[in-house]
Amino acid sequence: MSTTSRFLGKRAVVIGGSIAGMLAARILSDFYAEVLILEKDQKSKKDMTRTGVSQGSHGHALLKSGEEILTELFPGIVEELIADGSVTSDFTSKLAWNHHGSWKMKYHSGVSIIQQSRPFLEWHIKRRLAMIPNVSFLYGQKAKKLQTHHEFAHVEGLEVQIDGGALAPFKADLVIDASGAGSVTSSWLQSLGYDAPSKTEVKVDLFYASRIYSSLSSESYDWGNLLVYPNPPKQNYGGSISPIENQRWMVTLLGYAAESVPQSGDEFLQFARGLEHPEVYEAIKNGTPESDISIYRFPALRRFHYDKLKHFPNGLIVMGDAFCRMDPVFGQGMSIAALEAMVLKRELQKALQKQKPDQISKNAHRSFSKIIDVPWLIALTEDFRFTHTVGAKPFGLQILKWYVKRVILACAANQKVYGKLINVLQLKVHPISLFSISTLKAVLFLGKR
Repeated sequence: MSTTSRFLGKRAVVIGGSIAGMLAARILSDFYAEVLILEKDQKSKKDMTRTGVSQGSHGHALLKSGEEILTELFPGIVEELIADGSVTSDFTSKLAWNHHGSWKMKYHSGVSIIQQSRPFLEWHIKRRLAMIPNVSFLYGQKAKKLQTHHEFAHVEGLEVQIDGGALAPFKADLVIDASGAGSVTSSWLQSLGYDAPSKTEVKVDLFYASRIYSSLSSESYDWGNLLVYPNPPKQNYGGSISPIENQRWMVTLLGYAAESVPQSGDEFLQFARGLEHPEVYEAIKNGTPESDISIYRFPALRRFHYDKLKHFPNGLIVMGDAFCRMDPVFGQGMSIAALEAMVLKRELQKALQKQKPDQISKNAHRSFSKIIDVPWLIALTEDFRFTHTVGAKPFGLQILKWYVKRVILACAANQKVYGKLINVLQLKVHPISLFSISTLKAVLFLGKR
């Protein structure tokens, strides 16, 4: 513990330079004298996808909730992104969205979002972090083992492998695991005599195939974003087109339980042509590809229940995809990481006031789990529409599937219902808002006059 009241400790270490890791580091910079981010990859350039981020070459969404937190942590960063090429768009008036065979209405909702590639966003966050004097990135360094004080069940640091060489000890008062889906914290706990957390896994067998286009087929389209969501059980495939920096387009094709994945340019076009609606194909058939096709496979949603462990070493916190890996189709991951960062801030503030950080880990994990509950339910309600999905089903699934589909269909003509759905999907409000009296009437009597 620091001898001053300003800091909780001398050093905090973050495993992984992901967005979750960088946002955690920004929070930690206010509570620890030194913050080190351990990144196993080498330093990347502005437009380069990091080796450790297999989904980095594909479409990503920063939801409004995440954008607002990003602005709070890095004032002015949204303006910087826009000045450097990020695209702003009204979520509804610029989005052509087909879901369950129905096109949602277009209107000016006032909910604007910024759009860019993930490497572009990461670079700007990293640039702002580099301006904070007590935050440092250590590249080519991989955390290999936890160091704990067994008597007090507290993490004391890590053993780190530098550029594949010998192990070196790193003392730390707090360790954040933001290493993503490849996290080995569960194994570390077992090696130290703790129980591994239970996990909930839902297998979806999803793939992404993405490539960047410098231009589309024509300028005749009336949308700024296009999303054709799969329409199970008739259609398990979908696609999206989104603007990114430097006047380019990210085109992503996706499929659940697909027999084959488009690898070549011809296969990419043929796959788009086979979607339930022709808009994606028509937009790219005469377009100009700028990149190769990148493939990403996502086998399952996975949620580790660190919050339910009775015994856990304090001073270790797991967050981001290492805590819960969501179906990326719903674009929730980056914003969930931002929400978790704000929870981390709250728990550290409590600990600083008491000068007693002995419950940080347990409290943070319990709060993370509450954050996860809503987006997890949103994802599973849709994922279990596919007949091949396997895993633990949420309570009342059939009723949820029926009601959510009615809500989605109502968005074709009802502005108020669509507005409420937007706020839920942007993780701004709880889904309970979709059960208000006015929404119930609009949804239950859909199509009746």
